[in-house]
Amino acid sequence: MSQKYYTMKELPESERPYEKFEKYGASSLSDAELVAVLIKSGTKDKNCIELAWEILKLHPVHKGLMGLHHLTDKELKHVAGIGRVKAAQLLCAAEIAKRMARQRLPERDPFDAPEIVAGFFMEEMRTKEMETTIVVYLDSRCRLIRYELLFIGSASFCVANPREILKKALQYDASCFILIHNHPSGDPTPSKADLSLTERMKTAGELIGISMLDHIILGDCQYISLRERGYI
Repeated sequence: MSQKYYTMKELPESERPYEKFEKYGASSLSDAELVAVLIKSGTKDKNCIELAWEILKLHPVHKGLMGLHHLTDKELKHVAGIGRVKAAQLLCAAEIAKRMARQRLPERDPFDAPEIVAGFFMEEMRTKEMETTIVVYLDSRCRLIRYELLFIGSASFCVANPREILKKALQYDASCFILIHNHPSGDPTPSKADLSLTERMKTAGELIGISMLDHIILGDCQYISLRERGYI
């Protein structure tokens, strides 16, 4: 016997996300309703809203929409009613959210304010489960030349190589750079290792005439600028 899938039209009208969207807009939809719009149908045992809730509760740690950044294609396809197409739609929607966050800053605008830099990288970095270091290279007017993910560590530690950072700075003819890394715990409070690296990078950069503009540590929707804290 083939499996029956309950569609949007089989829900009571008051519970249909499409109708709610058309009347009130996307902002009126709950997280589960947004996911339901993407997956379109449920299973013989669950309607699309119930299946959406199952997906939002799937990750053991990261619940809700944030879980989509941490789930794999394989994990999603283990959910009854989620095949390769629906899994791809969900993961692509999460990736779109990351890329939209990165496009808030026009490429040639000054990139020197901590809140601008943190906002540009926050959506992607806050979802990483390993400490990850990105270096942002800037010209003499603090305009973005390029940024690179250079180092990936563990859940609590990442070793950044000053030589590699400055080698890239010379390669890109950068006048200054910003060091950015995340704390997967969500708490951006700098560790002794973070402060030590900041001092070493600042000194090494000064020796070759390339300024370290800031070291920004990202947590979960919060950040700390070591320049604002007086360490640079």
